[in-house]
Amino acid sequence: MLAPSDPTVIQSEPLLPPAEAAPPDTPALGGVAATPAPEAAPPATTMTPPAAPPSSAPQTVLLSPDWQPRGIATLQALDKHDVRVARIEVPVGQSGHFGALTIAVRACLARPPDQALDAAAFLEVSDARPGAPGFSGWMFAAEPALAILENPIYDLRVLACH
Repeated sequence: MLAPSDPTVIQSEPLLPPAEAAPPDTPALGGVAATPAPEAAPPATTMTPPAAPPSSAPQTVLLSPDWQPRGIATLQALDKHDVRVARIEVPVGQSGHFGALTIAVRACLARPPDQALDAAAFLEVSDARPGAPGFSGWMFAAEPALAILENPIYDLRVLACH
């Protein structure tokens, strides 16, 4: 498994073929027993798993071939106590600040213009207040509820990557 220090790649493994499902022996509606379908003859050819890559190192791929890396993350931050909203632009590999939050952007990906608009950023967020919760992971612009910063004072979301 890869270390979380490289958020732009995931480990990929080949999938096994699905197991064949057996027909259930349950009665049909109306009290009439269902008759099981006759078993089909096994296929003439058998499936073999794909050959292992020549290297014994694990293969890694980007999240999707459609996502494209970008250099700047545009974020929206909310201070619930002061009712203050700010747009923050943070370059990948650098950190930005909002109130007591330090927001480090590790990666920022966007879909190409011919696809549905979306952006995803890998963020590491820390709060300077003792005992305050932080965040480390992917946030998506189109689905902000998938991964949220659970903080009593601050909200944070990704708007775009460019």
